[in-house]
Amino acid sequence: MLDSETSFICQLATEAGQRVLSDFQPGRPVRYKPDGEPVTDTDRAINTFLVTELQRRFPDDLIVSEEAEDDDARRRALAHRVWFVDPIDGTREFIAGNGEFSVMIGLCVEGCPVVGVVHQPTTGKTWYANPHGAWLTQGNTCRPLRVSSVNHIPDMTLAASRSHRNRYLTAAAQRLGIQKEIISGSGGLKIGLLVEQRADLFISASTRSKLWDTAGPEAILRAAGGVLTDFQGRPLDYRQPNLHHRAGLIASNGLQHAAIVAQVCDLFPPA
Repeated sequence: MLDSETSFICQLATEAGQRVLSDFQPGRPVRYKPDGEPVTDTDRAINTFLVTELQRRFPDDLIVSEEAEDDDARRRALAHRVWFVDPIDGTREFIAGNGEFSVMIGLCVEGCPVVGVVHQPTTGKTWYANPHGAWLTQGNTCRPLRVSSVNHIPDMTLAASRSHRNRYLTAAAQRLGIQKEIISGSGGLKIGLLVEQRADLFISASTRSKLWDTAGPEAILRAAGGVLTDFQGRPLDYRQPNLHHRAGLIASNGLQHAAIVAQVCDLFPPA
């Protein structure tokens, strides 16, 4: 089930990653979108490449991508299959040259993320999943993925944002008694930390995250046994009219997810 889609997008993300690396150098021109987010010519070129190849392979599917200007919300709400594309997740990290960025593709069927890939060009790591499971490949190695079994919230390691940390995230970590953090750029890479059992929890107290930021990573997290919701504990809605996740994100190994939500749900979005 969906094995051909999985194989195709893994190859596609890897090829895109090689193209990204060819532009990975200081001094690239940077523009800024109306919301203040940076964008480079590389973002746009990789976006065009990914969308073109997906359209060629799956002409009947809808494709929603970060660098496209249009989004037909009604068509997206009715479509059976929708691909979400983020050509460079972590553009700030790409610009900074720290390597913490990724290429992400996710497929939602009837609004549910079922296939996903996150590829980190600088390490060659590829996390991917479909309904059969989740795996990590690097070089000639491939291993199955499963979230951790850490059950005590203060013992959990938090995967935290390098570029978008704010007081709401700090307050949430303090309330949960979190003592250990791993800082990373791309949201997809933070989900990678969870499914590799290097972290147990990821919190994004921001309204900037959009559907393409989570579709691929959520498919991987779910296949590895984890859970992703908003701050109110609600499942993410990929058929919503708005592209933004307005109520933040909480990803965990699932063992104490409801308890985590109960402790922090009043912190974000702020009243």
